[in-house]
Amino acid sequence: MNELMPFRTISIIGMAKNVGKTTTLNYLIKYFHSQKINLALTSIGRDGESKDVVTKTEKPQIFVFSGTVIATAENLLHLCDITKEIFATTNINTPFGKVVLVRALSDGYVQLGGPSITTQIADLIKNISTDKILVDGAVSRKTLANPNITEATILCTGASFSRSMEKTIDETRHIVEIFMLPKATKDGIYLEGAVSDTMLNNIIMTNKKLEGTYIIAEDASKMLIKPSTYEKIKIKKAILAVKNPIQLVGMTINPTAPHHAGYHPKVFLAKMQEAVDIPVYDLKNLR
Repeated sequence: MNELMPFRTISIIGMAKNVGKTTTLNYLIKYFHSQKINLALTSIGRDGESKDVVTKTEKPQIFVFSGTVIATAENLLHLCDITKEIFATTNINTPFGKVVLVRALSDGYVQLGGPSITTQIADLIKNISTDKILVDGAVSRKTLANPNITEATILCTGASFSRSMEKTIDETRHIVEIFMLPKATKDGIYLEGAVSDTMLNNIIMTNKKLEGTYIIAEDASKMLIKPSTYEKIKIKKAILAVKNPIQLVGMTINPTAPHHAGYHPKVFLAKMQEAVDIPVYDLKNLR
């Protein structure tokens, strides 16, 4: 995980539920603790409960070490079994009360309940002074990868996305390609806000020659397009680009799923590593 060292703020986002976001978070907490790095945690939405409130499936809990800073909702504090010190409060409201900043005075399990709005995450991060901050993302909330929110991103994917390994790999490859769109090096067609399939198809249907034309979004988290639309753009030889590139530093995979047999771990890892140009880890089957 040396890829993470240059970055202070790191988001963890998932392709679906049960793809290993919390496992990845726990791994990074343990890793940074071993490196004696002062760490803070927060999330979009709630995480850390032992059972998913939607799917009713068992979930790994979030384990922290003494000294960790946790930004969480005040009404979840009684569910944290750490000895704790509240050292700051915020005006950020959540369904579980205001977000407070807590320092762990012992090792133990915590629940995270952070802001539901990405701009609030950005504001919250500004008030935390630790060496590194991990932000646990909600399912399918790709906007957390916005480089104005966090400096680097880890993508989690796995068998719970689809019974078909091929579909999971194809869809994940597409997200990786979008997230790795290059910085625009010259002016082009700038699309403000979210970029949809309809917007790009309208450009394609103009019959205007698009070869070499830059189609530019603010950042890749705004590029909300299907693989089929992306292929049409490539056929037209237009260039999708962004003003602010995302630093997608790696991917973790989970070959298991709660509602089907899952994938063969070694096959899934090998095929995903072949499909994308970023480091891929199966944290449950590390050698």
